[in-house]
Amino acid sequence: MRDLLTLSDLRTQFETDRGTVKAVDGIDLTVREGETVGLVGESGSGKSVTALSAMDIVDDPGHIAGGDIRFGALETVTRLSRQYPKAVRTADEGSGFITIDAATVDRGRLPKSLETTADDATLATQFIREAPKKALPESGDAPVTITDGYVDLTAAPERVMRDIRGGDMGMIFQDPMTSLNPAITVGEQVAESLRLHRYGNKRNDSWFNAVREITPSISRSGEMDEEIRSDVISLLEEVGIPEPADRVNEYPHEFSGGMRQRVLIAIALACRPKLLVADEPTTALDVTIQAQILDLIDDLQADLGMSVLFITHDLGVVAETCDRVAVMYAGEIVEEGPVEEIFQNPSHPYTYTLLESIPGEGTDRLTPIEGNVPSLIDMPSGCHFADRCPWAEPECREGEIPYLEHGPDDITHRSKCILESFDTDEYGTGETGVAATETTRTDRQLMEVDGLKKHFSRADDLLDKYIGREPESVKAVDGVSMDIYEGETLGLVGESGCGKSTTGRTILRLLEPTDGTVVFAGQDLSELDKGGLREVRRDLQMIFQDPMSSLDPRMTVGQTIMEPLKIHDLPEDTGDGSRREQRVERVADLMEAVGLDPDQYDRYPHELSGGQRQRVGIARALAVDPDFIVCDEPVSALDVSVQAQIINLLEDLQHEFGLTYLFIAHDLSVVRHICDRVAVMYLGEVVEVADTPDLFADPKHPYTRALMSAIPEPDPTVEADRILLKGDVPSPIDPPSGCHFRTRCPEVIPPDIDIEQETYREVMDYRQRVEDEAIAIDAVREQAEQADSATAATDGGADLTEPPSGRGEVPMAAFKQAMFDRFFETSLTGENRRVVEESIEHLADEDWDTAASVLRDRFESVCETQHPELQPGSHPAACHLYDQADSGSN
Repeated sequence: MRDLLTLSDLRTQFETDRGTVKAVDGIDLTVREGETVGLVGESGSGKSVTALSAMDIVDDPGHIAGGDIRFGALETVTRLSRQYPKAVRTADEGSGFITIDAATVDRGRLPKSLETTADDATLATQFIREAPKKALPESGDAPVTITDGYVDLTAAPERVMRDIRGGDMGMIFQDPMTSLNPAITVGEQVAESLRLHRYGNKRNDSWFNAVREITPSISRSGEMDEEIRSDVISLLEEVGIPEPADRVNEYPHEFSGGMRQRVLIAIALACRPKLLVADEPTTALDVTIQAQILDLIDDLQADLGMSVLFITHDLGVVAETCDRVAVMYAGEIVEEGPVEEIFQNPSHPYTYTLLESIPGEGTDRLTPIEGNVPSLIDMPSGCHFADRCPWAEPECREGEIPYLEHGPDDITHRSKCILESFDTDEYGTGETGVAATETTRTDRQLMEVDGLKKHFSRADDLLDKYIGREPESVKAVDGVSMDIYEGETLGLVGESGCGKSTTGRTILRLLEPTDGTVVFAGQDLSELDKGGLREVRRDLQMIFQDPMSSLDPRMTVGQTIMEPLKIHDLPEDTGDGSRREQRVERVADLMEAVGLDPDQYDRYPHELSGGQRQRVGIARALAVDPDFIVCDEPVSALDVSVQAQIINLLEDLQHEFGLTYLFIAHDLSVVRHICDRVAVMYLGEVVEVADTPDLFADPKHPYTRALMSAIPEPDPTVEADRILLKGDVPSPIDPPSGCHFRTRCPEVIPPDIDIEQETYREVMDYRQRVEDEAIAIDAVREQAEQADSATAATDGGADLTEPPSGRGEVPMAAFKQAMFDRFFETSLTGENRRVVEESIEHLADEDWDTAASVLRDRFESVCETQHPELQPGSHPAACHLYDQADSGSN
């Protein structure tokens, strides 16, 4: 395979008031044609800056301080050589940004001025400079064929980089909500890439772009060229956007997170790039949506033959998707090699310790990496990891550290470490503290939640009163019941928007419940007034997800931890010393308990690392000596090594203080490690509860099974067997009747008819679109007309079947076939097909209600007519699959 992207001694720096930040400090990396290379490491290691450097889009005050970035796609080299002939050079020449290393030349077609004995690369370079259109014509047989060469991206002018970005190199950014323009339709944003690169209408920074930014109405699809519109619709369909002909006119806020990410992928792939740079493309997504996106990228790579530079901190994603992996630490690549070799035989201590900090099945206690990443302004000499390395030698802190080769001779596996090997037998054995398998759970029920609901009204009070309309409400929590036992950790898991965090806040009455009861230690919290609630909140505390946003930036660490003591007037005045001294002493004890240095008492949140800030949040929650803590995604914003520290800390504190946790999370590997029991939520309801080992060994609810199957395993030898859920979570404003999961369930129960499960799922998806009136009938007619015209041209005549409702000359048979092509991959036969065809006839007349009624009469499921209940038992699942069985034992 040819080298497509080559980074050599790349150095990217940021000039700040405190000094020069060496974000990327002399890395070498190659991405070959057709392969996926993973770039992993902790936050601040330089991964994203490397990607931005490769695309030459580093913002001020950053700049590429040194090194080379070479792009070796021969099609790109040839095209740019034709466009910029004066920039073409051989490897021995010093000017220009296009280098030809090898070429074949038809010497019989050379100009007389070039008749020479020079090598082909030199002749090709001279020929292109003198007569580029003759040497490299856009069509026909060319006298010059470039067989090896590259474009120097660090030397290329901005106009050339604009041509390469989006055309030859595409990029998917991390957060789709901030990457898409909220004021412009998604169709127009995809079209922009096509206009700039595929159709040659390059309005580089022109007044037209500026006007379109501030006047989005002119970018509506009506003004979009028909050819571009057709290409946009095809691209959106290719990345899995349903009904793209309709959704092309919608805005980013009308799309779910997963669908927004698909739009970004469509933009990146619009011009069929040779290289896709994916910067944390799944970090902001739920595990089920992440599985869809990873599957999509994998399929598109196979179809388009492109290379992928995949940047992530999730080692499980790397194990599943990448061919090779490069591990970054403090601006350097410390290890690189084939993915299986890296995971099975890590040769750098950082790689090994990073893998060891991941929660795994059967891991009693996590082994975190001690310390923090060094400052990128004042980097230590020698190995950057030496101060945190358990195997560091004096030589590790001296001079430049070389790369050593490891593994078999037929692979390239290098690590930046002076150690040929290191003994891992004793690693982690000195870690003190409790093991995850040591439980403090008792049989005493500490909290009982029964029928808890939290609905958020979307009423416009004046308008609703005026027209007498029933206001809509978001059913965030819709009848949650659970018991929590003293000393246990109950995990609460599910996709974003399922109601996990709202449940936790409503239990603590940080949000007032709409209905239901919460009984804590025998006391109904819903009956308490403000004074009584304030008193009981000493026993009920919360650790928030993002410590940076939950800590007051104007308060020091000491002030933050002391605040709850002041609110609850603690400690009680015993007459021994001042209250101030007692509180300071209490804060010092709490800081020590959570692993904070007392010297950090007067520091502010921005002066701490992410892990240290989360420790402050934990200390604040512990300040009033609570019995019960809601941990709302306490480690989701942290790197895996820091995550291990916090998980160990929570386990130690639970054993030391007898705490009970409600642990809200989306990372199921963390849940499996720390939780005694797990409750699974979907769209405001708990659908399954079980002891953690039982849930992971035998998930019962189809949603739980899909959730489990989507967990990326940090082991490249494990074959992923995902259950891919189609579509997005329905709106909690109008959740589906019966089982809320039925619209996505791969095991939805059919009525007593002869139909395969997969086919029935397709029928149900089609039914949902009919009921929502979410089928673009005009687009179907257009598709049918095109197919019918093609058939007529082939057969020499047209099908004279009756057209649907007289709308154009589209025969009903062609209209039906277009509908089946759109919504069914499996085969419908017999009465099932007849009923679907009848519904299509009604749709041709745009009679949506009758079409829906016909389908409902034939295909209605128990899953939509009856709401499944969570039955008593040790492992209940709210699913009709278990209606005839004891869910506690099956």
